Amino acid sequence: MEVFKYGYFDTNNRPPPIQVKHLQNDRIVATASQKLCIFKLFPIIFHDIIHHLPSFIIYKVLREILDLVLSYPFRKSWLPVLGDLCESLHQKMLIHFPDKIVPKFHFAREYERITHGFGPPSKQWCFRYEACHAYFKKIIMRTNNFKNTPKMLATRHRLKQCFKFANLSRLKTFDYVVGIKKVRSTFFNMSMKKVLLDHFGSIDLEEDLNQCNRLIHENIEYCQSAVYIINVKPFNEQPIFAQIILIIKMDEKWWLLVDILDTISYDEELFAWEIMSIDRYSILDPCQLKYYYKGLDIYQVNNSSFVSFTTRITSY
Repeated sequence: MEVFKYGYFDTNNRPPPIQVKHLQNDRIVATASQKLCIFKLFPIIFHDIIHHLPSFIIYKVLREILDLVLSYPFRKSWLPVLGDLCESLHQKMLIHFPDKIVPKFHFAREYERITHGFGPPSKQWCFRYEACHAYFKKIIMRTNNFKNTPKMLATRHRLKQCFKFANLSRLKTFDYVVGIKKVRSTFFNMSMKKVLLDHFGSIDLEEDLNQCNRLIHENIEYCQSAVYIINVKPFNEQPIFAQIILIIKMDEKWWLLVDILDTISYDEELFAWEIMSIDRYSILDPCQLKYYYKGLDIYQVNNSSFVSFTTRITSY
């Protein structure tokens, strides 16, 4: 696990090394986002041993529940499925880990009724609260100041916000770019040049185009070589993936030169989509993304490429 290479977007949530004492205490020391990251990538990290784990069925059921719970929008037709999965999770825990059941597993049995009564659970979760709570815990541990602690935390938080608003350039501009430079025409192959000329017309690639490594447009980060969901097939709701080849600028407007990937299948063991490049290029407007705004990392398993995310994509 320590030698596993996390992708660009998952690196920020990379969990700390799991020590023997953590396993003895039945507790992994990590933040909520780090635990979600390791949960998402668990089948990919341990792809060579998951087939030998009898209790892996618990992960499968829990992953199905998580994909439904984090879906937005949430279809009403999924409610019976969610209810059956929650009951199945409880039964599997009684079989494999009867002495490890905590109250959260009982709360999970209420997901169907909560979703039916109050809407998608993703609109009610406390993930951002956990992030703020972790920041305040870190401040308390580092300062060792126990006199009027609420005032100290509020003051530190206000100073942090003032610093961000005053110095963070991305809050002052509509587009925030990193690593901007001129485009070299030698980078493009014939297929790429054809797509560019068809879209922009007759242009000089080196004179008229600029490129950057990262673009933050309307608080969404676009990164070179990252994968994004650009559409969903209407008949089976299979996501259509595209990998950013280049982020280019033409006439004060940023565009994405992408490689439309071929979606092979969904691997039910890895809980990831297998993808493959077929050199089918296109030009996209960053505003066209509407299904899933997070960038995805590509992971190699047995010489195949996979992307994984924790939600169920639907066309409406």
